[in-house]
Amino acid sequence: MRVGPPLRFLAPALLLGYGAAAGLCWRCEQALFPRAADLRSQPAGQDGAAGRVRASQRLGQTADSFFSEYFFQNFNRDRLQVRYQIPKKSYAAYCGGFWYTQAGLDALDQWHERARQSAFKLAVSTRKTQHQLDSAVANLKAEFERKRRDYLVSKGFRLRAGNVVEADVPAIARRSVPDLKPVALALDSMAARNSYDSETLVGAAAAMVQTALNYQVPASVEGGQHTGGILPPAMSMVRGWGDCDTKTALLAAILSNWSGVRIVGIAVPEHYLMAIQRLPAQGEAFVEWQGQRYVLIEPAGPAWLPPGQVGADTMPLLQAGEGFRIEPFANSPG
Repeated sequence: MRVGPPLRFLAPALLLGYGAAAGLCWRCEQALFPRAADLRSQPAGQDGAAGRVRASQRLGQTADSFFSEYFFQNFNRDRLQVRYQIPKKSYAAYCGGFWYTQAGLDALDQWHERARQSAFKLAVSTRKTQHQLDSAVANLKAEFERKRRDYLVSKGFRLRAGNVVEADVPAIARRSVPDLKPVALALDSMAARNSYDSETLVGAAAAMVQTALNYQVPASVEGGQHTGGILPPAMSMVRGWGDCDTKTALLAAILSNWSGVRIVGIAVPEHYLMAIQRLPAQGEAFVEWQGQRYVLIEPAGPAWLPPGQVGADTMPLLQAGEGFRIEPFANSPG
């Protein structure tokens, strides 16, 4: 995860264990997927204790589509498979909605400068007072800042204090929910076949993202575009990899296809994870936010961690409380 200056603490959090788990409401349709062909295979996440590959992936394309297959184990140790396919035209349009360019920012700078020059010439030709000119220039600056903010938002970013540009992980996930519906449909169909409850289904989605997609940090600039260090979720599914904030956005976009799901993102220095609203079981780690308990999920992998468990390096960051930020995701109140 790449951010600017240290993040300030925005909400109180408690890390505790608590009673029995509650179910969630799921609503999803069934889906049919075309037969895959011309795929390339590679191992993905590994069992750190035994060194055994527990997951793998096959990625490929046809003349008009990209597709991927992910093989993994859930926390019941069932062997599962999820397939994803997206038309190339739809994928290109989707990717075009993310990442910003310096050329885009420069164009706004040029607009601002031209507008300032025009305002000055108009003030001279119409004998405006200095106060009137200053007011016009201030209005142009406000409009420029709005245009710049809107451009960044349109590409999945936000402008924080000190002109720090930061990837907006919840917004990226929220915009990707429809594009990840095929994955939610595949998981829902799998859950129906195996008689999984909602907790097991959430765990299956988490296990897939943790282990079947490789852990890899995106370049900060790709093809002249500033990435913010994150792949949008559909791109992550097609490429087969991502880092902590990429995988968190992916898992959140998948889970947000079901009704009743409430998700928050957890930003700590140099790391990002998530939590889902439900009553935590005994020994599960959770955060408390706006009076509700959210069970922590560590999507980054390659560690194979069920909901309620986080990595050994993550817990000290959470307990320290410095640079800790809680962000609501799609379908979340507030």
